[in-house]
Order: sequence, then C-alpha cells, then structure tokens
Amino acid sequence: MADKKSPVAVGMTVTPSNQANFVDAGSTTLMNKPGEPTFKLGINLNKVEFKCTEDRKPISVNLKLHNPMAVTVSYKVRCTSADIFRVQPPLGFVKPNETVSIVIWYQNQDKKDAISKNHYFAFYHTTSDGRTARELWANSKVEGVRRLPASFLSTK
Repeated sequence: MADKKSPVAVGMTVTPSNQANFVDAGSTTLMNKPGEPTFKLGINLNKVEFKCTEDRKPISVNLKLHNPMAVTVSYKVRCTSADIFRVQPPLGFVKPNETVSIVIWYQNQDKKDAISKNHYFAFYHTTSDGRTARELWANSKVEGVRRLPASFLSTK
C-alpha cells in the first residue's frame, strides 16, 4: 500500500495530464442511501460486467478513477463478497487531476452464488491529510460514495 512519503499505492497506474478527455460514466442504477454524500470523483464505468467462461478461470475488469478536484483524495473500494471478488488496489490516493487504474477480479468458481445475489462495488473517497491510506480509513468521514452493480455475462 501507500506509505507516508508516497501518495500512490504500489502497482497503481497513474496517468498525469489535464484529463480534459476523461469521461465519467455517471450515476448507476444503485442510488445513494439517505444522507450519503455525492460522489465527486469520476469513474469510467457505471457497472462492472464480468464475461464468464466455462473454463472457470478468474475474470478481471479494469476501470479508471479520476480526481477532478484541486486536492489529493484517498479512495476505498468495498465489495459485497470477499470470497468471490478481489479489488487491486482496494485503497489508495489520487492526486489532483490524475487518474488511477483499479482491477476488479471475479473468481468465477461458483456462478450460482454470484448470479443469485445482487452484488456491487462501493467506491468511497475522502480528503487526504498526510496519513497512510490504511490509517486514514481507520476513522475518516466519507466525503463521497458511488456503488457500481456487478453483472455476469455468459460467453456461450
């Protein structure tokens, strides 16, 4: 993960630029709960679609998270089932006007469990204050949230 000196988590791709061409996919079918703050970052997807294969190999989806604000923010991604999903990296930092890449993995082992439930990924962000991401998320107030639904498509 990120250390105090580096605002970028290990293995994360950062795209520095003015990002004038970044397009946020917008809101999803999953609305925020009452009282939850509006998401202020951009995500290039509004749902996570896994194209399932019969060979049951793990499937990944790449997405981009963009920070259009003038301050560095920390993000955290949570999923509905740690048994069948992995998020890499699950938390980190995004500097102003930069974009990070996040990979979401589906284990593709038990499709019945996955398809029978309404799975989603919750993206949270808060302003960075110099602590590591893990320290920051131990007791920080969420400043924005967006949930992306997961869907499973058969490649047959």
